[in-house]
Amino acid sequence: MTITIKDNGYKATGIQKMVSTFNTAAEKLFGDCEIEHFYYGDELSMATIRLPNGNYGHYNITANRVSFNGYTASVDNYLRMTELTYNDECYKGYLFRIARS
Repeated sequence: MTITIKDNGYKATGIQKMVSTFNTAAEKLFGDCEIEHFYYGDELSMATIRLPNGNYGHYNITANRVSFNGYTASVDNYLRMTELTYNDECYKGYLFRIARS
C-alpha cells in the first residue's frame, strides 16, 4: 500500500486517528492499493483509494465521519468501498470493525 499526503500547509492533527483507521481498513480490504489524502484545512481529508486495476473511490474524512463520495469500480469493489464508511447516512459502513479485525 502506498500513502501520499498533500497538505496544502495544513496538518489536520485533529483527524489523524480517523485517517489512520481508514488507512488500516483500506489496506485490509484492498491490500495493494494507493491512498491519497488531501488535507483541506485542519478538519477534513479528501481521500482517494486507487486500485491496481484502475478502480477508485473518493471519500471525505473528518473526526466523526467518513463519507463515500464517488467511484469508478466493479460491483464487488464498489460494495467493499462502501464498507469503509462511518456515520454516512447513505451506507452502513464497517470501518472500525474492519480496522480491528
